[in-house]
Amino acid sequence: MKKYGWLSALLLLQSLAFAQDTAAPQSVGESPIGYATVREAFDALVADPSAVQSEYEGWTSFNQKADGKYILWSFTPQDHPVHPTAVRREIVNKDGEVLITMAVLCHSSRFDCDQLIEQFEQINQNLKRKLSADAGS
Repeated sequence: MKKYGWLSALLLLQSLAFAQDTAAPQSVGESPIGYATVREAFDALVADPSAVQSEYEGWTSFNQKADGKYILWSFTPQDHPVHPTAVRREIVNKDGEVLITMAVLCHSSRFDCDQLIEQFEQINQNLKRKLSADAGS
């Protein structure tokens, strides 16, 4: 697999994720993203020197690489219907297969959050296809 091709595709499709205009879900009880609140996650990433922050169309993202996996965080703009929401995606290449897991902490209606999840799932499928194709070349 081409090291830079993987990262380029990842960043390109991450940018496409920010262009989407919908919502994501929330788990009742425990936080699915590993932080109690969206603000706590955002503040922790701002303070983490390994997290590379970027902005696109009002969305804030953080990209991290650790232990052979990429972690992509997406935070909604303030004017977004499901703000505040955080989407955490982990991308791993395991035995030649690209795996993407996603966790979302959403503060909106179930319907709006489910719409955002559907959009991110489609983005994840496109990303997985692109990364798998790059791995094969």
